[in-house]
Amino acid sequence: MHVGCVITYPDQFHVLNKNKFVCRAIDNRAGGFMIAQVARLLKENKKTLPFGLYITNSVQEEVGLRGAEMITQTLRPNIAIVTDVCHDTTTPMINKKEEGHTKIGEGPVISYAPAVHNLLRERIIETAENKKIPFQRMASSRYTGTDTDAFAYSNGGVASALISLPLRYMHTTVEMVHREDVENVIKLIYETLLNIKSGESFSYFD
Repeated sequence: MHVGCVITYPDQFHVLNKNKFVCRAIDNRAGGFMIAQVARLLKENKKTLPFGLYITNSVQEEVGLRGAEMITQTLRPNIAIVTDVCHDTTTPMINKKEEGHTKIGEGPVISYAPAVHNLLRERIIETAENKKIPFQRMASSRYTGTDTDAFAYSNGGVASALISLPLRYMHTTVEMVHREDVENVIKLIYETLLNIKSGESFSYFD
């Protein structure tokens, strides 16, 4: 052993009561899984989008959004739909007066924040309502603390939105998410992509 060695806690993936997924670091794992499933659905359903689509999984979000910064500077996107996790605020020791009310099993969480483009967020909400996808709402004040902040303020401004997966026991070895929430985040991103028209602009300067 030496300074700089990386350690991880041993753990196993569990399914509780047929609808709850539990394991260490499921926040990052679920995010990568969900965006990969969006790509799979587009391919299997032979959908052709009227715009270029990049699906990326970034690193170092917890230490300054560095991966997202590299991605947005390299790709220079026009729009960014970001997915992350947020607290299930019914978890013990979380103050709902500060964090609001979000709960696993009640749908993806759509954020309101300075980094979130209002028109893009409303398109996501419109899609959820039209496709009958359950969703929750969350408000952030100065920043979201997610890769959304890196995308939104890059390259002169990128229209960005955040769809979060509610999660219990964040940053522990027993993080927990709900199967239906995972499925509905996938469906919401997929249907939103299909609901963006060719040449449509979400510019900050229109």
